[in-house]
Amino acid sequence: MDSRDDPQGGGQESDITTIVARDIMSRDFSRVAPDTPLGEIITRFSQKACPDLVVTDNDGTFRGVITPFDLMTHLNPIIGVRSRRKVSCIECMVMGEASIAADIMTRGHLTVSEETPVTEVLRLLEKYHHPDLFVVDKRGVALGVVSICGIVSHLRIVGHL
Repeated sequence: MDSRDDPQGGGQESDITTIVARDIMSRDFSRVAPDTPLGEIITRFSQKACPDLVVTDNDGTFRGVITPFDLMTHLNPIIGVRSRRKVSCIECMVMGEASIAADIMTRGHLTVSEETPVTEVLRLLEKYHHPDLFVVDKRGVALGVVSICGIVSHLRIVGHL
């Protein structure tokens, strides 16, 4: 369901506690494979408003995220950009040996299920100070992205704001 649609239909207001991630997620998000070359990642970031890139296997299984900060940290680790990612190989980053998406992606990004209540989504976004999280199914397949801006838009449309 698109976040602009009223989940109750007919313009009726819904109870905020009944809204779940599925109701507000966007299914339109950028995906790359773990073996995507860094050159292609740079091109993708430069073409479309610099969104986070979701790293998925061929079957759509969520593996991680590449944020613009992850890319900049890799390209020039001394510029002072802080990354949430824990680097397992500092030498690899400094020496520039990373060459594919799997080398620079953040593996521990926030994920929730389709049934996660919006109140929990908001709590997680606030706790981890991140503007979005990803919705995955029971097998770990990436289904969508929930952003703080999408939540605000949805709540405004259904009459909560």
